[in-house]
Amino acid sequence: MGVYERLGVRPVINATCHWTVYGGSVMWPEVVEAMADARRCCVDMRQLLDRASEVIARYTHAEAGYVVSGCAAALQIGAAAIMTGSEKWKMEALPQAAGLMKNEFIARRFARQRDPEGRDVIHWGYAHAVRGAGGSFAEVGGQNGVTREEFLAAFGSDTAGVYWVSDGVELGIQLDEVIALAHARGVPVLVDASNTLPPSEHLHSFVDQGADLVAFSGGKGLRGPQGSGILTGRADLIRAARLQGAPIQGIGRPLKVSKEEIVGLLTALEIWASRDHASDLHDAKRRTDRVVEALAGLPGIRAEHRFPDHVGRPYPTVFVSIDPNTGLTGATVIDRMLNGDPSIAVMNFSDPQIVRVDVRVLSDDETEVVAARLREVLSQTPRRSHV
Repeated sequence: MGVYERLGVRPVINATCHWTVYGGSVMWPEVVEAMADARRCCVDMRQLLDRASEVIARYTHAEAGYVVSGCAAALQIGAAAIMTGSEKWKMEALPQAAGLMKNEFIARRFARQRDPEGRDVIHWGYAHAVRGAGGSFAEVGGQNGVTREEFLAAFGSDTAGVYWVSDGVELGIQLDEVIALAHARGVPVLVDASNTLPPSEHLHSFVDQGADLVAFSGGKGLRGPQGSGILTGRADLIRAARLQGAPIQGIGRPLKVSKEEIVGLLTALEIWASRDHASDLHDAKRRTDRVVEALAGLPGIRAEHRFPDHVGRPYPTVFVSIDPNTGLTGATVIDRMLNGDPSIAVMNFSDPQIVRVDVRVLSDDETEVVAARLREVLSQTPRRSHV
C-alpha cells in the first residue's frame, strides 16, 4: 500500500498535464534523488540561495535569480521589490503601500465574473499575488488585446511597474514593445511566465527581450518541486526581493522553500537544459496520436490532435467533441473519468460538449490506460433515473 492509500487518498493519473488541483506534474526521478540527498544535512541557506542565483542566472540569461514557493510567490516578492527598491522603510511598510510609495501596476484587463447573488466581480487570478504585496492595478485593453495608445495612456504619477502575462500568443501589443515603452518611462516590467515551458527558449527569451523580472513555476514544464518557483532578472531587484524574503522576516517570509526544494529545482533546471526537446515533443505527439486512434469509430465522438493548442501554444492536445445525441456531456465524461478506477483527470473547455486530454508528461503505459478508459466512458450510455 502506497502513502496515498494509507492516507485514504486516491492516486490520480493527471491527463491535464500539470493542473495544480491534481498535484501538478510528476518530478523527474533525478530531482527526487537530489532532494533525498539534500535532506541528509543542513546548510547555510544564504549560501545556498547565492549559489541558486548563479545557476538560475546562467540558464535564464539574467543577472540573478531567487527560489521561492511557486510562480505566484515570485510575482508577489517581485512586485514588492519593484515598489520598495532597496529602501528598508518601504519594505517594513508593506503591504500598506498606497500613499507611501508608487504601487500601481499596468496590466491587461482582468476577466469579470458574476457571483451567485448577481454581483459583478473582478477575477484577479494570479494577480492576487501582486495585490498581496500592496500593489494595485491600472487595467488596459479588452477582449481584442491592448493597443499601443491604451498602454501609453495608463502611465501616471503612481505607476510602479507593468505586470504582463505573456506566452507569445497574446492579442494586441506584444511584450517587446511593452518593455520598450515602459523602459522609456523608467518603469520596470514584471512578466508572469508560469505556464510557458515549452518551448525551451522561453526560459531565457523574456529576459533577452529586456524584462526586468520574470516569474516561472518550478513545477509544470520544468517538472521540479511543485511547491517551488523562480524569480529571475535584474540583480538590484533580486537583491531587494531577497531582503524581504526568507530567511529574512519581510513581506516574503511566507514564501520560503526548503533546502531540499531548492536543490530539486536546480536539478530540474539542469535536466531541462540538457533535454532533447525536439525528441520530447515527438514523443508527446506520438502519445497524443495514440489517444486519438483509440477513440476512432465511436458513434457520435470525434477526436482530433491539435497542435498548437486552442490558444496557439506548442502543446499537443486531444480535443474530444461529443455529439449531444449521445446523451453525454463533457461534465459527465470528466466526472466518470475522475471517479472511475483508475481515477483519471481530464480537462473541460468553454464548449460543454468538448473534453481535452493532455498526455505530454505521462508514460506510454499511463497513456494506454487513459485511452482505454476514455473509450470505455465514451461508449457508455447515460445513467437513467428510476421513478
